[in-house]
Amino acid sequence: LDLFDNRYPDAKIVVETSIEVFRSVGFSYQKGGYLKNIAQFHIDHALDYGVLKNLNDVDLIEYLTQIKGVGKWTVQMLLMFNFGRKDIFPIDDLGIQNAIKKLYGFSETGKPLKLKMLALSKKWSPYCSIASFYLWEYKDNVT
Repeated sequence: LDLFDNRYPDAKIVVETSIEVFRSVGFSYQKGGYLKNIAQFHIDHALDYGVLKNLNDVDLIEYLTQIKGVGKWTVQMLLMFNFGRKDIFPIDDLGIQNAIKKLYGFSETGKPLKLKMLALSKKWSPYCSIASFYLWEYKDNVT
Protein backbone atom coordinates (compact mmCIF):
# COMPACT_ATOMS: atom_id res chain seq x y z
CA LEU A 1 0.00 0.00 0.00
CA ASP A 2 2.96 2.31 0.55
CA LEU A 3 3.43 2.31 -3.23
CA PHE A 4 0.22 4.29 -3.72
CA ASP A 5 -0.93 7.81 -2.87
CA ASN A 6 -3.06 7.73 0.26
CA ARG A 7 -2.21 4.01 0.51
CA TYR A 8 -5.04 3.37 -1.97
CA PRO A 9 -4.30 0.98 -4.87
CA ASP A 10 -6.47 2.58 -7.54
CA ALA A 11 -7.08 0.02 -10.28
CA LYS A 12 -5.80 2.23 -13.10
CA ILE A 13 -2.56 2.88 -11.24
CA VAL A 14 -2.17 -0.85 -10.42
CA VAL A 15 -2.54 -1.71 -14.12
CA GLU A 16 0.07 0.91 -15.02
CA THR A 17 2.52 -0.21 -12.32
CA SER A 18 5.26 -2.48 -13.59
CA ILE A 19 5.50 -6.00 -12.25
CA GLU A 20 9.09 -5.18 -11.28
CA VAL A 21 7.74 -2.61 -8.82
CA PHE A 22 5.46 -5.23 -7.29
CA ARG A 23 8.37 -7.66 -7.16
CA SER A 24 10.39 -5.07 -5.26
CA VAL A 25 7.87 -5.27 -2.40
CA GLY A 26 7.71 -9.06 -2.27
CA PHE A 27 5.28 -10.19 -4.95
CA SER A 28 6.34 -12.98 -7.26
CA TYR A 29 6.23 -12.25 -10.98
CA GLN A 30 3.12 -14.42 -11.26
CA LYS A 31 1.29 -12.80 -8.32
CA GLY A 32 2.16 -9.35 -9.63
CA GLY A 33 0.51 -10.34 -12.89
CA TYR A 34 -2.54 -11.67 -11.07
CA LEU A 35 -2.83 -8.39 -9.15
CA LYS A 36 -2.83 -6.53 -12.45
CA ASN A 37 -5.47 -8.96 -13.80
CA ILE A 38 -7.74 -8.20 -10.85
CA ALA A 39 -7.29 -4.45 -11.35
CA GLN A 40 -8.05 -4.75 -15.07
CA PHE A 41 -11.15 -6.83 -14.30
CA HIS A 42 -12.26 -4.09 -11.92
CA ILE A 43 -11.82 -1.48 -14.64
CA ASP A 44 -13.69 -3.59 -17.18
CA HIS A 45 -16.48 -4.82 -14.90
CA ALA A 46 -16.68 -2.28 -12.05
CA LEU A 47 -16.19 -4.60 -9.10
CA ASP A 48 -18.49 -3.19 -6.45
CA TYR A 49 -18.52 -4.61 -2.93
CA GLY A 50 -22.19 -3.67 -2.51
CA VAL A 51 -23.12 -5.70 -5.58
CA LEU A 52 -20.73 -8.59 -4.94
CA LYS A 53 -21.88 -9.14 -1.35
CA ASN A 54 -25.43 -9.68 -2.57
CA LEU A 55 -24.51 -12.46 -5.01
CA ASN A 56 -25.03 -16.00 -3.79
CA ASP A 57 -21.95 -18.13 -3.17
CA VAL A 58 -22.12 -20.09 -6.43
CA ASP A 59 -22.64 -16.99 -8.57
CA LEU A 60 -19.84 -15.08 -6.86
CA ILE A 61 -17.42 -17.97 -7.29
CA GLU A 62 -18.36 -18.25 -10.97
CA TYR A 63 -18.06 -14.49 -11.49
CA LEU A 64 -14.69 -13.92 -9.81
CA THR A 65 -12.98 -17.06 -11.11
CA GLN A 66 -13.17 -15.51 -14.57
CA ILE A 67 -10.14 -13.51 -13.47
CA LYS A 68 -6.88 -15.26 -14.31
CA GLY A 69 -5.18 -16.08 -11.03
CA VAL A 70 -8.38 -16.14 -8.96
CA GLY A 71 -9.49 -19.67 -8.20
CA LYS A 72 -12.32 -21.21 -6.26
CA TRP A 73 -10.26 -21.42 -3.06
CA THR A 74 -9.44 -17.70 -3.25
CA VAL A 75 -13.10 -16.77 -3.61
CA GLN A 76 -14.06 -19.14 -0.80
CA MET A 77 -11.59 -17.34 1.48
CA LEU A 78 -13.13 -14.02 0.44
CA LEU A 79 -16.60 -15.39 1.18
CA MET A 80 -15.57 -16.64 4.62
CA PHE A 81 -13.31 -13.86 5.83
CA ASN A 82 -14.62 -10.74 4.07
CA PHE A 83 -18.26 -11.52 3.44
CA GLY A 84 -18.89 -13.50 6.62
CA ARG A 85 -20.61 -16.36 4.84
CA LYS A 86 -21.32 -19.15 7.30
CA ASP A 87 -21.70 -22.16 4.99
CA ILE A 88 -18.47 -22.32 3.00
CA PHE A 89 -16.44 -25.53 3.04
CA PRO A 90 -13.07 -25.11 1.27
CA ILE A 91 -12.61 -28.76 0.35
CA ASP A 92 -9.39 -28.05 -1.58
CA ASP A 93 -7.69 -26.39 1.40
CA LEU A 94 -4.73 -28.54 2.40
CA GLY A 95 -5.03 -27.54 6.06
CA ILE A 96 -8.68 -28.62 6.14
CA GLN A 97 -7.80 -31.89 4.40
CA ASN A 98 -4.98 -32.64 6.84
CA ALA A 99 -7.10 -31.79 9.88
CA ILE A 100 -9.93 -34.05 8.73
CA LYS A 101 -7.55 -36.89 7.92
CA LYS A 102 -5.98 -36.66 11.36
CA LEU A 103 -9.19 -36.05 13.30
CA TYR A 104 -11.23 -38.75 11.57
CA GLY A 105 -8.44 -41.19 10.78
CA PHE A 106 -8.98 -41.00 7.03
CA SER A 107 -6.12 -42.32 4.90
CA GLU A 108 -7.58 -41.50 1.50
CA THR A 109 -6.21 -38.80 -0.77
CA GLY A 110 -7.51 -37.02 -3.84
CA LYS A 111 -11.06 -37.58 -4.97
CA PRO A 112 -11.86 -40.38 -2.46
CA LEU A 113 -10.86 -38.07 0.40
CA LYS A 114 -12.91 -35.19 -1.00
CA LEU A 115 -15.98 -37.43 -1.32
CA LYS A 116 -15.67 -38.42 2.34
CA MET A 117 -15.15 -34.80 3.31
CA LEU A 118 -18.24 -33.70 1.40
CA ALA A 119 -20.35 -36.37 3.09
CA LEU A 120 -19.01 -35.31 6.48
CA SER A 121 -19.55 -31.61 5.79
CA LYS A 122 -23.27 -32.11 5.08
CA LYS A 123 -23.73 -32.58 8.83
CA TRP A 124 -22.19 -29.16 9.46
CA SER A 125 -24.37 -27.20 7.04
CA PRO A 126 -25.38 -24.37 7.33
CA TYR A 127 -22.27 -23.69 9.44
CA CYS A 128 -19.46 -25.21 7.36
CA SER A 129 -17.37 -22.04 7.66
CA ILE A 130 -17.42 -22.31 11.43
CA ALA A 131 -16.47 -25.99 11.21
CA SER A 132 -13.60 -24.96 8.93
CA PHE A 133 -12.35 -22.43 11.49
CA TYR A 134 -12.34 -25.17 14.12
CA LEU A 135 -10.53 -27.54 11.75
CA TRP A 136 -7.82 -24.94 11.09
CA GLU A 137 -7.49 -24.36 14.83
CA TYR A 138 -7.25 -28.10 15.42
CA LYS A 139 -4.59 -28.47 12.71
CA ASP A 140 -2.52 -25.66 14.18
CA ASN A 141 -2.68 -26.81 17.78
CA VAL A 142 -2.63 -30.62 17.80
CA THR A 143 0.73 -32.32 17.59
